[in-house]
Amino acid sequence: MILSIPETRVCEGRETRYPVTNFNPVLWIKTDNATYSVINIDGFIVTAENAVNGLFKKLEYREETPDEDITLENITQLISENELRLIMQLSGVLQCRFFTFLWPENYPIGYDPADEIIHSFSFADTETGVTIATHKKLNLSAMQEGIKRLRRRSFDRPKNMKAATSNLECYLANETQNPWPGDIDAMIYSHATGRFEAIIEFKTHNADKPIENEAFGNYPEDWRRFDVLFDLVDNFDARLGYRPKLLFIVWGTNGTSANHANIKIDLIERGRVINTLLFPRPPYNVFSDGLFNFLMQIINAA
Repeated sequence: MILSIPETRVCEGRETRYPVTNFNPVLWIKTDNATYSVINIDGFIVTAENAVNGLFKKLEYREETPDEDITLENITQLISENELRLIMQLSGVLQCRFFTFLWPENYPIGYDPADEIIHSFSFADTETGVTIATHKKLNLSAMQEGIKRLRRRSFDRPKNMKAATSNLECYLANETQNPWPGDIDAMIYSHATGRFEAIIEFKTHNADKPIENEAFGNYPEDWRRFDVLFDLVDNFDARLGYRPKLLFIVWGTNGTSANHANIKIDLIERGRVINTLLFPRPPYNVFSDGLFNFLMQIINAA
């Protein structure tokens, strides 16, 4: 059994203005040590009542032999036990379910939608470590119904999604009224405070124009994009009495352009931008101590 983290691709039958990049800005800050852990959520569902009601992780699989088992060891090669444990902790705080879904590479293209080949896992944190609590197999219809049940509604119409990190997300968005939920690019957890100190959203900037001119709120979708994150912060406040900081980071994909030499960091809260700073863009796809420490300075000073 070979598992992989799905990569961004253009949805079937759609076109994008710019090529899809293989750079991942989360890698600049992805860490897991005794002081801080950075996790990401591949989907989180917020109901019409602004309650978080589901957290998702996702992987794709390729079988080396038919009907091959998927083990915890397979999963933790890509999602560490510590990350699973922290997401379980988060789901407990938010009083919602946490599921990890695995589906075949390129699914559902070329597959029978009636086949139960989507694997759904939940986990438990025991004295001996993380264990599999439940394992179910779903077909495409059951996947849609599960999302609808957690969201407690369907949308009025399909969305027009041009690119996504899996073909399943493309299908759910463009062909159904039950799209895969929005993600959280990164959350910084402090082991010293026992708190999620920040929620971070990255925005890709493709145009060869000064990144300094990009501003949060330039486009109405910026605020809509953050509505669910503002709701998530409200959930933290209501249940734990603290509010993680929200950072919006614009980064450029052109490594040779002077217009993309910096990244732009906005500290925001509902309805306003609190502070804006620039930082030299680190090398792509590698951890940056400098950027991580700079972000922690912003977070701790806020």
